[in-house]
Amino acid sequence: MTPQEEKQMEWLRGDAHIAHEAHRKTMADHLGLVGGFSNAAMRAPGIAAAGAIAALLGFFSANYRVISGTVGLIYFNQSLLWFAFSVLLTVLAPGLAYFAQYAFLWALGEHKFNWERPFIAETSVSKRYQAIGNVFQVLAIIAVLGSIALLVFGGLRFLKLAVFVSQQGAVIQYPLPL
Repeated sequence: MTPQEEKQMEWLRGDAHIAHEAHRKTMADHLGLVGGFSNAAMRAPGIAAAGAIAALLGFFSANYRVISGTVGLIYFNQSLLWFAFSVLLTVLAPGLAYFAQYAFLWALGEHKFNWERPFIAETSVSKRYQAIGNVFQVLAIIAVLGSIALLVFGGLRFLKLAVFVSQQGAVIQYPLPL
């Protein structure tokens, strides 16, 4: 090997080393960034649904006599069920996102490092992990959107209950401020 070829090989290896380190940094950044966003996005519907359940139970206890034994009880039960399923999907979504992120991370980890161009190449295993990650990612998105939809459906049933109670002439008692 001539000195010029050795120098070119050294530059090529230097370029490969830079590409490999950039790829590893991308893996670390990817996991942290998506994890932060996904936690916030998946937490919001759960907090809203839990608050809605608390409000619903408070409303029910304040209007128990008007609601019990009537169609209002059906509205109450339906609303509570929708809110509970919303919470369930909110609990499920981070697990799905967790599996998606690990599949993406494994896909990045299965890339082949080369000392010649291309320095980083996909493999059949990395493509499979990427596909698995895509499936889990779509399922997590569906779970979050489903949680939001169930929260809306529960809220609509809660409004039906409120209308029913108001039509029955119930007096909602609020605590007086001290």
